[in-house]
Amino acid sequence: MNGTRRRAFLAGAAGLATAVALPRTASAQSGTEPVASDTSGAGLPVVRGGRPAATILWHGTGSAEFAATELRDYIEKITGVRLPLHTGRLSPGSGLPEGVSGFVALRPGTGRGRTLPAHRLTGAVRELTAAPEDSFTVVAGHEYAVLTGLGDRAPLYAVYALLELLGVRYFAPAFAAYEGHHEYVPRHERLTLATLGLVDRPAWSLRRQYAEEGYSHNDATLPPLLDWMAKNRLNTFVYPTDYLGLGVTAYDRVRPVLAREAARRGILIESGGHGYDSFLPKGEYPQYYESGGPLFDIYNPEALDAYVDQVVAFLEARPEIGVFDCWPPDVWQFQKPILDRYGTPSNAESVVVNKLAAVLRERLPGVRVERIAYASTLKPPDPEYATDPEVVVDFAPYSRNYSGPLDAPDVAANVGQAEALRAWRAGHRGSLVMYEYYRRYRWRSRPVHPLATIAGDVSFEARLGLDGIGMYSEPGDWIAYEHVQRLVAALAWDPTLDAEAYLDGYLRARFGAAAVPAMRRYYDLTRFDPDTVGQAKLKDSYEQARTALREAAGRASGAAAPTVIDRLVRNADVALADLRAGLQKEGSPEQRAARREYRALVLRNRFTGACLPNVQAQWHWNGGSLPYGDARTRAEVADNYRGAAAGFGDPGTMELTAGGDPVTLTVEGQDVDFRGHTVLWTATTPEGIRLEPSGGTLRVSRTRGASQDVAVSAASGVTGEHDITLGFRLADGTRLTPARVRVTVAPAAPAATGEGNAP
Repeated sequence: MNGTRRRAFLAGAAGLATAVALPRTASAQSGTEPVASDTSGAGLPVVRGGRPAATILWHGTGSAEFAATELRDYIEKITGVRLPLHTGRLSPGSGLPEGVSGFVALRPGTGRGRTLPAHRLTGAVRELTAAPEDSFTVVAGHEYAVLTGLGDRAPLYAVYALLELLGVRYFAPAFAAYEGHHEYVPRHERLTLATLGLVDRPAWSLRRQYAEEGYSHNDATLPPLLDWMAKNRLNTFVYPTDYLGLGVTAYDRVRPVLAREAARRGILIESGGHGYDSFLPKGEYPQYYESGGPLFDIYNPEALDAYVDQVVAFLEARPEIGVFDCWPPDVWQFQKPILDRYGTPSNAESVVVNKLAAVLRERLPGVRVERIAYASTLKPPDPEYATDPEVVVDFAPYSRNYSGPLDAPDVAANVGQAEALRAWRAGHRGSLVMYEYYRRYRWRSRPVHPLATIAGDVSFEARLGLDGIGMYSEPGDWIAYEHVQRLVAALAWDPTLDAEAYLDGYLRARFGAAAVPAMRRYYDLTRFDPDTVGQAKLKDSYEQARTALREAAGRASGAAAPTVIDRLVRNADVALADLRAGLQKEGSPEQRAARREYRALVLRNRFTGACLPNVQAQWHWNGGSLPYGDARTRAEVADNYRGAAAGFGDPGTMELTAGGDPVTLTVEGQDVDFRGHTVLWTATTPEGIRLEPSGGTLRVSRTRGASQDVAVSAASGVTGEHDITLGFRLADGTRLTPARVRVTVAPAAPAATGEGNAP
């Protein structure tokens, strides 16, 4: 068998030519030749003369059935021909090999035969002996093609690997902002599989994607995200039980769709997160917070038992959860009575997590427990409080920077973080994985692509013997970080991947060979960590990056490139507006104007995949007056992403004079799901505040929003601060998220007395 690692030859970019004979590049846009052929005639015919020449069989549990439908559907996209698909079986008296949950197979012809000879399956998995879960194999000859592997996800991984060999590219989730350009599928009139033997296995066992604060994750975005995860060999999705306890990003809000989509693909669900108090709220259990909080009195056996019981009840009612994140509140220090008892925060955290792990071993043995090494618990506990070896440790180096790899001795901010990671690896006998911040909320969606740092990090972590990696995402600004997400997923499978070659392959496949030099300049100009580079230098770099994008737009080829480059240009425009606001004198009229411009650009682009109006962005345009845990603000952002359309007022704050001239407010509408909508708006105002007109109609479609200017004035005698509420609804009456405009009314200037020099 050909033991070539999938990611090793994928780095070559457009084609995976070492596993099959490709008569033309896999990036060809059209053609009549088969994608993968065997010129000797010994290959497996799949589509001939516009008709099916093979049948798809599937058998088993896990992802096998879904994998078979994916193979059928993608072959239809490639050729326009739908293959027959049937439940298959093995030879009588045969069973699945140990560790194999199912298989997908192709056999020539469309007759009634639905049996896969058992020796075909055992031969296919022969080289997977002692391989880790998720290892897969694709074996094809002129009689059968067998796609299988170890564990529930392996058949699906094998199908996606075969489709990659056929030229399919999975660039991004099918979010609406991509307008269908999230992946590439070649078109061919006939298809023959060459003789093929492929075995691939993951280096790391936990390959994760986090929802984290979850502003833009919802029922509409989760299916495409999990779909992309499976195609890129990620195996665990992390969604918080209730982020900050606000009820905005809460597991139960998305549970039905998340459980369904994860089950189809065999993806593991992880929940929990910061906050023991999510399960033991201080308001309901004040007797367990005599030490003053934010942690409950973990030295009180009754309190600890109560917390554990609440977690167990939560997990028993949600059997789809396979990993529970037992993390303390997101604070940098624990209260003194707890530190007096246990010495360090890490020791105290061990008390909680070890107790929970022990109980779950007895009551829910299928659930793993995870603790976080973060902030005050970054260093491992003392030996007498050692973490249970069955507990996963998630190492989260929040205070690091990305000007160099984690182990770079000349990056001072990272030295202590790397030492702590080494200490964990030396002292913890269980799984140790990375929680990385390659896309940070505090960067406010700026284009940050530290690709060399990412590759260096993963190389260091692989040498230490880590077991996985994860980073968080937001659909709202996914396009700005598309390649970062792809690179991290690829490195999670194969830490030895050549990141430079992988970038080159991505750029050629995504934008065409002629655009590669300009796109490489764009990625080089956006490699900086904004926390380590001055704003003036960033502004210059981003201006050059935007110029490089415009050059690439003139050289790019393929249907997808204009859409993706357009979104990257929008992201650069937002980032430059961000910097202009930061470079103005504090409190100056120029700063107020720059903040208004920044706010408008963010809100106009929040549904294009270019930026996210998170709390940190709103701090920037409001001057930092918004509480981080403001539930109303977070709910407004999340609710807008859940709608079909949305609207806002520009500016968000207005200054009027009582009885004075009107000031212009622009009411804007946007298409969230990119299906096109008619949005009706009306204004509700306090007494004495007038809008003319007070309502209207906006027709929006995809990136084309619509706006209407209205005149706002205040009656004589009205002063102080007031809120205008802009209500939005669809033509069918569906209500959308309202928007607020804050109005400050100053009293009229005193009238002139007319006194002067008397005649």
